[in-house]
Amino acid sequence: MLVRKKLFSLNELNEAICSVIRGVEREKKLDDEQEYRIRLVLSELVVNIFKYSDANEVKLQAEYGQDGLHIVLADDGSGFETGPVVSRNVTTREFLMNENGRGVYLVKMMTDSFHYSESGNTVDVTLKL
Repeated sequence: MLVRKKLFSLNELNEAICSVIRGVEREKKLDDEQEYRIRLVLSELVVNIFKYSDANEVKLQAEYGQDGLHIVLADDGSGFETGPVVSRNVTTREFLMNENGRGVYLVKMMTDSFHYSESGNTVDVTLKL
């Protein structure tokens, strides 16, 4: 199963998520928790791109295989310094009471591997399903 999509707006996000889930389900029946993980990971990452970056286009590639669901999201934006965001401790009171700032942490917790490119405009995650 391989899904490749270009997203130009958040309006296309749900369609892309459904395409990925349908693609995986051709190979394996997903339970509710697995489907939730896929939805959360894709939603958080794509929303962050459109909310915080100067990107006009997001390329989504998702492939399900022996090692699980491998997702790569790349955008045409200028990227960001990932270190402070990825290493942030969001369990402190400062972040728990804040409306924003926990998305990357949630993605890290929901995935089995998580890596941003050095430039910060590509993210590569794997979910073992």
